[in-house]
Amino acid sequence: MLAELRSDQAQLIALLAKTARLQRDKFLGNAAEEDLNEIEPSSRGEHNPTASLGFDPLDSDSEQIKSLRATIDELTPTARAELYALMRIGQGHLAAEDWTRGFSDAALLDESTITATLLDDPDLHDHLIKGPYETGTA
Repeated sequence: MLAELRSDQAQLIALLAKTARLQRDKFLGNAAEEDLNEIEPSSRGEHNPTASLGFDPLDSDSEQIKSLRATIDELTPTARAELYALMRIGQGHLAAEDWTRGFSDAALLDESTITATLLDDPDLHDHLIKGPYETGTA
């Protein structure tokens, strides 16, 4: 399934994303979800009212974001497309059986769009942990 992306690369990017997320949450004051959201979340859909912010609250020159971006940029285009497909599976937007669809969707995007999409996901860590689990590549 994975041709170029190694599991240790995905794990490193997940770890860097977790560090960036912790820094972002600290910047936002670690507010409880119920303090930020007036509407009770349903059992499905987005439950994090700050998810749409991505990593935007962090300065793009922060060490966490620079490290995350640099590690993603070091991947080959194929490995970056595989990372994108793993993220989409981890998000639940694709089933594990739709791996080829996720990979072909990534092929339609340019490399900067893939990187931007990965960096717009504040839950990237969770999605990159779940994606390989769902596909059996963990």
